[in-house]
Amino acid sequence: MMVLYHSMVSILFVAVLPFLPLIWILSEKRRANLLQRLGLFTGFADKRPEQFRIWIHALSVGEVTSAVPLVRGLQGKRPGAQVVFTASTRTGFQTAHRLLEADSQDTALKIGYFPFDFWLSIRRVFSKIDPDLVILVETDLWPGFVTMAAKRGIPVVLANARLSSGAHKGYRRMRPLFGRMFATLSHIMAQTREDAQRFIHVGAGKDRVSVAGNIKFDRPVIHMSEGEVKDIRIELGLAPEQRAWVAGSTHDGEETDVVSAFSTLKQKFEDLKLIIAPRDPDRAAGLARELGRGGHHAACLSEPSDKKAAADIIVIDRLGVLMSAYAACRLAFVGGSLADQGGHNPLEPAMFGKPVTFGPHMEDFYEVAKLLVNAGGALQMGPGESLAKVTGKMLEDGDLMARTGQAAKQVFFDNCGAVARTIEILEVKGFV
Repeated sequence: MMVLYHSMVSILFVAVLPFLPLIWILSEKRRANLLQRLGLFTGFADKRPEQFRIWIHALSVGEVTSAVPLVRGLQGKRPGAQVVFTASTRTGFQTAHRLLEADSQDTALKIGYFPFDFWLSIRRVFSKIDPDLVILVETDLWPGFVTMAAKRGIPVVLANARLSSGAHKGYRRMRPLFGRMFATLSHIMAQTREDAQRFIHVGAGKDRVSVAGNIKFDRPVIHMSEGEVKDIRIELGLAPEQRAWVAGSTHDGEETDVVSAFSTLKQKFEDLKLIIAPRDPDRAAGLARELGRGGHHAACLSEPSDKKAAADIIVIDRLGVLMSAYAACRLAFVGGSLADQGGHNPLEPAMFGKPVTFGPHMEDFYEVAKLLVNAGGALQMGPGESLAKVTGKMLEDGDLMARTGQAAKQVFFDNCGAVARTIEILEVKGFV
């Protein structure tokens, strides 16, 4: 089956090969990582004979952010080891650099891009990194990568592992291919018992599956002083005591529903200001122009202070600001949940004690969303409910908003510890 898989990938690569120069020239996003993902110019130095290397991979922004405590924990457990950290997307790569603060002089941590699942690319990167252990965070699994690691005798561990019901069904349909991949994994540390059972159903051995919890709860706690919150409110163009509603990590198409809800709410709550943080910051300028053509008074975060102060909608156009915006707002909407994108991390606003709302599509954060809703820390749109109705319910009742925010914060702090359990399992199994 793997021979057929590699043959199909090779045929696809040959078909795309003539277009790669054009893709490199025309797409800034692809130009940032195309050569590295092909296994060329990776920037990874050869491993010293005595060095222990841990290769940690996270797909994109959310996975990278959740992996940071794991990286720090492993560095503390194995001080002499070098961590090679990869992401698949440009925004994930940028987030890794920002959060892990690595530079070219940091010999304990190197950051790069994950290779395409093409055998030549995988082989080249494996030879260059030569890891002693590979840790894949959450879901970015590729058959070619896993089987090549097995052939080289390199243990591959899946950390913070989750398997949605949809992915579970898909893997079961393709069990002849993916069953072998799951059976090849050295160990799987699932977020929940339900996730663990799903991995076993698709081919993982029972003795190679553990439940460690969700490391997203172990993200570094950010404490912001009143002065820091005041500064970010000024940067966002907010007047003193003005109510701010943050829509974070929104996808193309979701902003229409968010802005429609805002227009309805604005009729009753005149001082309300909307802060939109698109999942892809490169969309921000175009979104602001589109909102302007639609009759809304919008400005990007990078624009002058007077323009932001006069605007009703602020569009965040750079990475690293959303968390601060959550700290400065009254309540938050989590994107990816109206569009069928699986939702994004509701713990980010919950950490600051902010009431959270989200749409019906929270499959990627199902357990977290359920915990928040059951604890009264979040409101999820039900059948026939509008975003304006759910959000308005919060804005109309200050006591409800305060109780919901406190409950959200409590859920965040009550579920820490997954990183410690993950490292303990790695240690007991002899991986570190």
